[in-house]
Amino acid sequence: MGVVLAVLVVAVLVVGAYVYGGMLQKGETIYPNVYLAGVDVGGMRTREAKMAVEDAVTATYAAETLQVRLPDRTISFDPTLTNVALDTEEAVAKAMAYGREGNPFTAVLDYIRSRSGRYDIDLATSMNLDTDYIRNLIDETAQTVARDAQSSAVDYDQKSGRLTIRVGTPAQRLDADGLYAAVCEAYETGSFEPISWDYIETPIDALNLEDYYASLCTEAQDAYYDAETHTLVEAVPGYGFDLEEGKERLANTPAGGEVTLQLEEIQPELTKDQLNSQMFGQKLESRSSPYNAYQTGRTENLRLACESINGTIVNPGEVFSFNKTVGQRTAERGFQPATIYADGGASVEDTGGGVCQVASTIYYAALYMDLEQVMREPHMYQVTYVPTGMDATVFWDSGLDYQFRNNRENPIKLQANIDGGTVNITFWGVQENDNYVVMSSAVLSTFTEPDEEVLDETKPVGYREKTQYAYTGANVEAYQKVYDGDGNLLKERTIVSHYKARPNIYTIGPAEAPAEPEPDPIEPDPWEPEDPLDGEYWP
Repeated sequence: MGVVLAVLVVAVLVVGAYVYGGMLQKGETIYPNVYLAGVDVGGMRTREAKMAVEDAVTATYAAETLQVRLPDRTISFDPTLTNVALDTEEAVAKAMAYGREGNPFTAVLDYIRSRSGRYDIDLATSMNLDTDYIRNLIDETAQTVARDAQSSAVDYDQKSGRLTIRVGTPAQRLDADGLYAAVCEAYETGSFEPISWDYIETPIDALNLEDYYASLCTEAQDAYYDAETHTLVEAVPGYGFDLEEGKERLANTPAGGEVTLQLEEIQPELTKDQLNSQMFGQKLESRSSPYNAYQTGRTENLRLACESINGTIVNPGEVFSFNKTVGQRTAERGFQPATIYADGGASVEDTGGGVCQVASTIYYAALYMDLEQVMREPHMYQVTYVPTGMDATVFWDSGLDYQFRNNRENPIKLQANIDGGTVNITFWGVQENDNYVVMSSAVLSTFTEPDEEVLDETKPVGYREKTQYAYTGANVEAYQKVYDGDGNLLKERTIVSHYKARPNIYTIGPAEAPAEPEPDPIEPDPWEPEDPLDGEYWP
């Protein structure tokens, strides 16, 4: 029963559709949304549609100027030259026939379709249009705007430093066929809105500005520290232009335009002075020791030693050597004779005497820097220019040297000079922490040696002169304590120094006048043997 009912329903629907389609085919109005020459004639009868289309043609086709907007010009189609004429009867007949051709079922489907969107009737056979005029105007324009590709040209004036770029132009042509079809369609649909139309361009190879930058420009070089040579290398200015700015200007310049780039000196971001300030701009420690400026030879030796040390940079982990830095103290280098202590303890003159004071002042400052001490020996006798127990002696010929290691994370620089009777040593670098050092010393014991007399028979009777001054020997301890910024003791070290004693020495004359000398004995003839029995003959 259900199947029979379904079949009946389908049959009724099919019959209904067929009947409705037949009614549509016989209808006297045009299907909905059907357009003629831009006029919506949907739902109109033949006469009404004909009048509406004729009015539209009269109002628009005969009066409106269709324009095509190209990138650099506009094509205008004069309505008096297009000579538009429409066979309205034929056009309306086409509109009325739309959807009614075929069987009743297709009529229904076309009707449903027409209600959902616009349909323009093809007026190719119904409209008379001066297509030769349209085609010729488009072709003439196409010839005028056609352009061959032209590559970019670059000119560099070395004297003025100007780089001039004339931006190339791509090949250009107008799609005449496509534009002609679009214009004809506009007339057929009655659409007189301006048509925007672009040229077809064949791009040229883009100019690679980086190639010119590489050949004409030099990068500015910042100052840098050469750890191998222990020197700050001066910055080097560059020459050129801002590459990124040049690329942006080039990209924004239209085809055929011109860009001028001025090459000029480019300053580095980091100069040698700035780098020196970064690396060695903080005074880490400074100590001085007094000297007698009237001792001109010794003073010159101090000056030459400081000159050799001044500006020395010690890298992290490296060892500073006084002897290696100052070098051998020779007369050829300008070093003068001055007092030193000989192996026996006597004061004698030697070339380069006194430079131990520079080594001692460095050691004195290095203790406050908490630098690792590699080699240090105290003087034979106590000195007075630095606190007792905080001196260091050096001697070239014996290999006796003063050395410390830079146990910090950054390089340090030594500044050394003499000024106003003092030897001045300053360490410069980066302040790595807020630690500080307290130094003190104590003399644990002292001792002396008895005076000595040296007889000089050439002196008169009763002569007595002190020719060597005594030094008191001592056993000394120096104490180094390292604290953090909050005053907490981090570490401490005891440095033991032993200083010898030296006696006063007096040169004296004889106690009484010497006796008259006896005559010299007669020497035997060397040509005669002393022992006649000796078989040797001595010449």
